[in-house]
Amino acid sequence: MSKQFEAVTIPKWGIEMTHGRIVDWRYSEGEQIAAGAELVDIETDKIVNSFEARVSGSLAKILVPEGEELPVGTLIGVLAMTDFQQAELEAFIATHNLVEARNPEPASRVEAPAREEVTAPVKISPALKRKLEKAGLSTGDVTGTGPNGRILKEDVDRALAHTEADSVSGAKTLSATQGRIAQALVGAQNSVPLFHIQRRLNVGPAITALKRENPNLKSAITLLLLNGLRAALARHPELNVQFEGDTVRAVPTFNVALAVSRADGAVSAPVVGDVPGEAVTQLAQRVAEMVDRARQGKLTASDHLPAAITISNLGMYDVAAFTAMVTPPQVMVLSVGRVQIQPVWNDDSQAFEPQECLDITLGCDHRWVNGAQGAQFLKTLADTVQVGSSQ
Repeated sequence: MSKQFEAVTIPKWGIEMTHGRIVDWRYSEGEQIAAGAELVDIETDKIVNSFEARVSGSLAKILVPEGEELPVGTLIGVLAMTDFQQAELEAFIATHNLVEARNPEPASRVEAPAREEVTAPVKISPALKRKLEKAGLSTGDVTGTGPNGRILKEDVDRALAHTEADSVSGAKTLSATQGRIAQALVGAQNSVPLFHIQRRLNVGPAITALKRENPNLKSAITLLLLNGLRAALARHPELNVQFEGDTVRAVPTFNVALAVSRADGAVSAPVVGDVPGEAVTQLAQRVAEMVDRARQGKLTASDHLPAAITISNLGMYDVAAFTAMVTPPQVMVLSVGRVQIQPVWNDDSQAFEPQECLDITLGCDHRWVNGAQGAQFLKTLADTVQVGSSQ
């Protein structure tokens, strides 16, 4: 293709990414852009990240407006590195789309919508667009019935009436993020042969030791389990893997994901990377900042490292025990309930004594983790946590 133009497409950030939603164009058509500048913000089901311009030039054309969700590789804009004629720009766009049509996505990828929906900007008057935005809707929520898909006044009125009806009936529509997560979980439910192993931990001594050395600590259980899982992953490296299609790939470090409920009802799972020698206070601060970003939907690519396991903790909601789902490509999940006072046998005193106990449940993908391996992994976790180590 001509070197006069540079295509701006939906990038592929990670193996699981198939679509991206345009959140914000940082520049307007005609503006000059330096190579490396953040050109457009794109949302996946995990993060919002900025796509950087690969060359210097001007933003010749924005083909897809904010709010649209499209498959990876879709042309969304064009950068011009030199002066150009409109006919030259249109020829570049047509050539790019022709090449894309001749080289469709693999069968495993989701097919792109019809070309008119992918490459052409939505046609709508500014007044109607403002009317939609005032109602909390975007052009993606409306089907245009005018020429070439143009959104007419009656289309907007129909969408607003439908929204009002939903409001009265209490019906709600899943957000794009919630929809993708729901699809992934349904797929996992139907494809992952899941089994669970339960164990009760006596965490009283460990909590006491950890808080004695760090009196201002608020997330003792999370930190104990993070360190315990890292030790278990190091002891059982054959389980520190992720699925990649029909094979597994080793995770190079002992990373652990944390399930975090977001304000919009979705659940994110940022990954706490393994930092050898990190102090407890530093780890606690890093976890707190990551959880805060997750709740606000502001996770970045650095929060999504590969990991074999996720911690899902519902103890703060007074849940005693539960079973979470393994979410591919991971192979395990640890469900954590609340700390409860339970009678524990003391060999020295030959009597039951009240202790702070925690019920945990390890969910395993039986395609890779068998029952004995899961039990041994859980025992290593229990032994590490019950020692009371604060390292």
